[in-house]
Amino acid sequence: MFWRYRKVLRDRAAGIVFDWRRGHGSPRRLVLAAVVSASFWGALLAYVQIREPESAPPVDAQIDLTIVDLDKEENRWLAELIDRETLFHLRWDVSDSAVIESAVAQALSQNSPRTYDPTLREIFLPGPAPDLRTLPDHEAGALPSPYPVESVVFATPPVNWWVEVSPIEGPNGLEPFSFKWGDTQPMSEGEIWTILLAVDWQGRVVVAETSIKVNDPRTAEIINKCRALDFDTLPEQGPLRWWKFEAIVVNRPLPE
Repeated sequence: MFWRYRKVLRDRAAGIVFDWRRGHGSPRRLVLAAVVSASFWGALLAYVQIREPESAPPVDAQIDLTIVDLDKEENRWLAELIDRETLFHLRWDVSDSAVIESAVAQALSQNSPRTYDPTLREIFLPGPAPDLRTLPDHEAGALPSPYPVESVVFATPPVNWWVEVSPIEGPNGLEPFSFKWGDTQPMSEGEIWTILLAVDWQGRVVVAETSIKVNDPRTAEIINKCRALDFDTLPEQGPLRWWKFEAIVVNRPLPE
């Protein structure tokens, strides 16, 4: 190993072997090279400009529309030019019935419609009407009479009509009430009346009306039941108080 080390020292002294791990000579050469390199690339970047190509903006499909008042005096020349150079002079007034009739007559002359002339033809019935024939063994009286059927009448509980009245709109203080319907007039379960009442500050009913079943004789009795309610008296005069009542017919089961 010693002889190898001596050989390396001899070759290095002769300049044959270059030591890459450490530099030889003065460091000023390295500083000078860095300055020259920086100056070159600085000048290059300062005077050379690199620009990316800009894409052309898309062309919008646009149209210019100008509205011109042809009735003005300064635009009369344009109106005359339009009448002379365009097909506007061939237009016709639709309010002129003669022009319409001539256009229709011209269209009919080119394509004449087919006319239909109906003809009457008498249709005679066949000779004597054929007799109605039945199947064998199905003549009148050949089949036995059907068995008699007894009709069954189911017992239904007696009706017990009541009218339930409830205030659905208006000031608070009125409770729902009901009354028995003892009249012999027919009733149907689920029938409804809507009654509107107006009461003054003294508790008097000044308006009592309904918009449905006005001509029904049962309506007056239901309205009278609503008018008979006790309405509170206000301490001082004020506006009318309005209530809306809903009266519905129910069939209550009788107690056993």
